[in-house]
Amino acid sequence: MDWLKEIEKLSPRQRAVQHEPETPRYAHARGKLRYLIASGRYLGERRVENRRWEIEIAVWAPPERKRNPGYYGCFRIYFKGNEVIFAVLFCFYDGTEGSPGFRSLESARAYARSEGFTGEENEDLN
Repeated sequence: MDWLKEIEKLSPRQRAVQHEPETPRYAHARGKLRYLIASGRYLGERRVENRRWEIEIAVWAPPERKRNPGYYGCFRIYFKGNEVIFAVLFCFYDGTEGSPGFRSLESARAYARSEGFTGEENEDLN
């Protein structure tokens, strides 16, 4: 399933950014949410333990300015049957506030793999 396309189909009320504690980086994430969904590249997925109707995916979007890192994020996707009903961005890294900054798809993918996300190994790296 193309998880990013499914998230993109959701209404704004069905998408959220949530982090505890709230930090300026997550306010920035709210402003970049549409960009992350539209320009993001799927890095992998993992099941949420003991949660049958949830899955987490990792994505990376290229930087808007070449000198900056890209945007790495993780969504928790909730679904009912085969229908995606809600998505929460719960992780957002952009190189600020001590968060990692990934300048390439390859480095973001390696990090996602180290965090337990798996997916298509043959996905285009460009």
